[in-house]
Amino acid sequence: MLIRLLKVFFIAVIVISCSSKTDFLTGSDQELYNLIVKEINKEKKYVVLNHTDFDLLEDMITTLQIRFPYSSYTREAYLLSADVAFKRERYGYAIGEYEEFIKNQINHPKINYAQFKIIKAYSFLISDKDKNVDPAKQILSIYESLSPVYRSTEYMQDTEKIYVKAKRYILKRGIYVANYYIKKKEFESALGRLQNTEELIPNMVRNSAEAQFLIILSKIKTMEDADKATLLNYYKKKFPASEFIDNLEEL
Repeated sequence: MLIRLLKVFFIAVIVISCSSKTDFLTGSDQELYNLIVKEINKEKKYVVLNHTDFDLLEDMITTLQIRFPYSSYTREAYLLSADVAFKRERYGYAIGEYEEFIKNQINHPKINYAQFKIIKAYSFLISDKDKNVDPAKQILSIYESLSPVYRSTEYMQDTEKIYVKAKRYILKRGIYVANYYIKKKEFESALGRLQNTEELIPNMVRNSAEAQFLIILSKIKTMEDADKATLLNYYKKKFPASEFIDNLEEL
């Protein structure tokens, strides 16, 4: 009995799947667009079934472009393609598609959505594994150029969180690399890295006890005219509870 029920269940799934693959060949542009959006937004409920059919999505988006080249829904072809790539966690490709959408559809009402998805995609590319700060730098660059219209949208709150995350990552990497150089007694390189980091996130570097400790340490080690007493007093006044004060006093 159980085997028979399972067979009926799988046959029903196949029938539904086949019918959905033929619907987009005969429906209107709006119906096809709605099918695409529905497939993109499909939530994974089971281990085996109910996955988004990415091959089907590719076929449907292509069909939308071919059958309805002048439809308002076809204007979103790049956006739909980007959303598919984003869902597949192909963030680099998704960014390129979102950028094409913005470039080709300047006045489209979903421009701000596309911009936010670019920022979000870059946030997912920030990783301690590959230690690449370029995605974080891109977020900072995009943030600085955001329009007043975007800053008033519902996306701004999450954008602010991503922006802070990117700045923290840049600071973390700057400190990590500086410590690496200091362990090798390459104080000039350490200072250079932190100065570059400070150009990107000046307030965070100036208010970081560890970053300022490394900067002062590197200056004392590399600059003959460095006034150790003045630098130490500045540090103690700014960071009175810092764990690095003893290290500086021992220099």
